[in-house]
Amino acid sequence: MSARQIGLLALIAILGMAILIGLQQALGGRIEAERQAAAERALLDLLPPGSYDNHPLARPIAIQAAELLGSPEPPAAWLATRQGSPSAVLLKARAKGYEGPIQLLLAIRPDGRLLAVKVLAHRETPGIGDRIEAARSSWLGSFNGHSLASYPNQEWRVKADKGQFDEIAGATITSRAVVTAIQLALQFFERNRDRLLATTEEPTP
Repeated sequence: MSARQIGLLALIAILGMAILIGLQQALGGRIEAERQAAAERALLDLLPPGSYDNHPLARPIAIQAAELLGSPEPPAAWLATRQGSPSAVLLKARAKGYEGPIQLLLAIRPDGRLLAVKVLAHRETPGIGDRIEAARSSWLGSFNGHSLASYPNQEWRVKADKGQFDEIAGATITSRAVVTAIQLALQFFERNRDRLLATTEEPTP
């Protein structure tokens, strides 16, 4: 192989590498943007369409007292607003399930009523404990609209513990853990209401 041929092959290899790097850089930004959009949809789908006009995830709320939410890590919260006024607080919480931690996300109205709750992650038993997922049962929907004032503190329990809430058949431990986590999250909201609802954002035109 002549020196000219070697040089040509080297040039082709360099051009190929440059094209590959360029494609990675161009697609990398798009992939990251799509990943962020998917993460936003997973967190914001608890909020009714048109109920907010800000970007809640762009301004996380710095809060303390993680022990109230059953997690050793600082709790995560975001404020949704409409025309500059609070419309909901998104709050992460963790329950101690039968098979391990259950990660929850709650949307709470400014008046303390639960707008909706969903499971973000869990390891509960398939066919039994996994019925905490909205796709597998409507059990979590039974909490919507409730606040701490809905029942006395001691009645925020499953019916097996003489409380007000049904438990999932065969998954009493899982159900009990989720009810407790929701109650703790609502208590956390009440104790930190002013800070969670504080906003200096300008309304979106």
